[in-house]
Amino acid sequence: MKPFSRFSTLLLFSLIGLISVKLAAQSQLAGTWYANGRADLPCSIAQQGNNLVFTINNTTSNGYFSSANTIFATQWNTTATLTTGGQGLLWNNQLWTRSQFSGFVSLQGTWGLSTHPQEQYSIEQDNMFIILTHQGKKLIGYFTSTHTITIPEWNNAVATVSADGASLSWNNQVWSKKTSGTNPTGTGTTTPPITNSGTTEKLCRPELSTFYFAAQSLGTVWGRMATEPAMLTADAVAACDAALSNLDATLGIIQCIVFDRGRIRMLRGALATTATQRLIPETESIIRDLQAVVQNLRLSCDNNVHISALYVGGIHLGAAQAWASSRQCMPTPMPAAIQGVIQNHLTTASNALTPYAACLPQFDFSGFGQVNLGSMNSILPHTQITGMETQLLWAIALSECCCTCAGSAATGSTGSDCDAACESYCKSIGKQHGRFNGASVCLLGVVSGGNSSGCDCW
Repeated sequence: MKPFSRFSTLLLFSLIGLISVKLAAQSQLAGTWYANGRADLPCSIAQQGNNLVFTINNTTSNGYFSSANTIFATQWNTTATLTTGGQGLLWNNQLWTRSQFSGFVSLQGTWGLSTHPQEQYSIEQDNMFIILTHQGKKLIGYFTSTHTITIPEWNNAVATVSADGASLSWNNQVWSKKTSGTNPTGTGTTTPPITNSGTTEKLCRPELSTFYFAAQSLGTVWGRMATEPAMLTADAVAACDAALSNLDATLGIIQCIVFDRGRIRMLRGALATTATQRLIPETESIIRDLQAVVQNLRLSCDNNVHISALYVGGIHLGAAQAWASSRQCMPTPMPAAIQGVIQNHLTTASNALTPYAACLPQFDFSGFGQVNLGSMNSILPHTQITGMETQLLWAIALSECCCTCAGSAATGSTGSDCDAACESYCKSIGKQHGRFNGASVCLLGVVSGGNSSGCDCW
């Protein structure tokens, strides 16, 4: 929707030598435009003299010419520069073009180093933006001209793209594009300058309550996306962006949790212009991968608890809240299928938090069984869940428990617990075997959304 959070750290440069030009204040901009030149991302500008109205994904902003070659979008609170005789509109994070454009060399595929054949990278491309995957980490990059790219998180490293798109020349190495093969796993000898082994630190009331709330925020994003239409509404974009910003900031504070925060920022940047069916898998991927990092932390906690309980509990309470919120002011009682989804989230949260109970003497666990999902009052279930979230946050904030946390690079698999849960479920319905199929998220052995969709039985 509004284009101003997407890849906000990036500064876009010229496209085929784009140069700002002096234009009359009355330049005619009305008509259809294309975000990053993409045919599937149309936007529009309506104009009456000096006054403008911008629209993208049904989100609009009034605007006006602020100078001969710049315009200002009032509601979006940002400026764009007119380029190439008014054929391009350069925002802080994307380019609108008069016509569809696909002139950048394709970098999509698998890449390797000539000096270290086992060192591999993969690149996904969305016109001028790229996503580079290395050792399980996804990094945002972009074209700074038709034949140069940069990766900000690699100290703004710049590579020159060959005319045929078959090689990338960095300042100290050359990558060659592979003609076949699968996406790399990222095992090799050359390590990019983004490694961090984590630090040892003490986590007590402020840190643990902040961590729980960040997990809850991520859960609300997951649940919100599942209840939205094909594209997120403007309100949903704002809410999800704020929640992901909170998660990003929290991981910056708790430095023993080593996670690629660029993935969170990438997801934030995609909220306004990407279909929910594409956003949901990336959100679930972040949930899974961050869970693996948290589970493998070297921790020493009071009462032998583990903060993964707060993570999983927060994720599922947040998701339950989002689902319940989607049913406010809707016909009652809510459909049985949605009641089932919310109940699954509540059950998962309860199961996850129970091992942490010794550190939560002020929290009433019975609340998990008292949410009236079949109420004829459409607001009541959401109110009950948010009340429980608030009570839990206070209980963590007042807890005497602390943890000493040391980062770990290990990222063990969470599949075995999920497979065991599916094996048990499948036998209960008369099958001999069962396995988790990855169709939904499975945290701590509990398949979100129910075993019937998350398990393959035979």
